[in-house]
Amino acid sequence: MARVKYIEEDQVNDPKVKEAYERMIKKRGKVTNIYKAFAHKPSILATIGPFVAAVQQPDELDAKLKERIILRVSNINRSRYCCHAHRQISAKMGLTEEEISEMDNPDLANIPESEKAALKYAEALTVNPGNISDKVFDDLKKYYIESQIVEITAIAALYNMINRFNEALKLDPEEY
Repeated sequence: MARVKYIEEDQVNDPKVKEAYERMIKKRGKVTNIYKAFAHKPSILATIGPFVAAVQQPDELDAKLKERIILRVSNINRSRYCCHAHRQISAKMGLTEEEISEMDNPDLANIPESEKAALKYAEALTVNPGNISDKVFDDLKKYYIESQIVEITAIAALYNMINRFNEALKLDPEEY
């Protein structure tokens, strides 16, 4: 059970929250629990949605790689909410159950070495961000240019924050 009350659609008066809820309904078909928790702080909710969308959208990186990074980071952090959500989202993106499960141990995954390097970097960033080894970073640089490294860093860092928010508040996993 969540540690904060969810603010339901019929309880919203703030225009920032209403607009954020409309964006989420358009994206997911409903207002998710994370939005219902963030609604306690309209100014944060109004900015977090567009920020998450900007970081998640495919740019120089493939959407499936970004989703693999989200799964890996969420698995490491043992985020019940995000693991549950992103297993469903990954499946809707076309990842098989085997491909999703491979994010428990990406070293053994049947994916390109470039993706393994990105996942190893995301893991290092998650476990000890101030002490990422030169080897891990050099391996990443073999495959990705600096703008892509920033994109990888952003998605991994964002989901570390989201995982911690969801788990600290014990948000309830839900269907997507």
